[in-house]
Amino acid sequence: MPKTHHLENSLAAIVLCGGKSTRLGIDKTQLIFHGQTFLERVVSQVEKVCHPVILVGDPDFSQHQLPPNVQWATDEKPNCGPLEGIRVGLAKLAPQVDFAFVTSCDVPLINPELVRFLFHKIADHEAVVPVSEERIFGMTAVYRTKLHQRIDQRIQNGQLRVSELANSFQAHQIPVNLLREIDPELDSMTNINSAVDYFNLLKRFGLELPPKLQDRLEEKP
Repeated sequence: MPKTHHLENSLAAIVLCGGKSTRLGIDKTQLIFHGQTFLERVVSQVEKVCHPVILVGDPDFSQHQLPPNVQWATDEKPNCGPLEGIRVGLAKLAPQVDFAFVTSCDVPLINPELVRFLFHKIADHEAVVPVSEERIFGMTAVYRTKLHQRIDQRIQNGQLRVSELANSFQAHQIPVNLLREIDPELDSMTNINSAVDYFNLLKRFGLELPPKLQDRLEEKP
């Protein structure tokens, strides 16, 4: 019979904060939604089901005011993309917890119940990863923290695609259509990558562009 795992004290969260936000012109973590920065929003959502929460990003990212009660780590290997952030986060968390949910700082509509659902599907698997016919969502997934050593080996071999993890580990691949009952629009897997994405998000919720951002975005709707 597959093992069941209790959420409390078992599942942490890794929030990836790397990337240069070149399509936005400003640090996307500082975009504002419902009075919170994206980073504050993502952390507050995953904290409902995950502890601890660790942020992983570039060394200069820590200059921002970080949410309270979060851990912080930096990428140790340059030019390795988000896979290095996942590796660092898993390695830092391995002494504390057995599992970690991975997301990124530009997913302000992350749904805690989807995180809970994925975790409860882990059983004896090494990972739980949503998939569609077109895409593997390796950055909205649950991983065993001990996998950091095998990810390190993949990085050393130049295998840097996060999407390949689902087929490299004993992963339970969840069709995204099964997640729509919890997250009908699959917002938990929707990144805000551009000014157009951000303006569309605000429009969807009937929000105005915050005054402090009006002169900072390079693109206009």
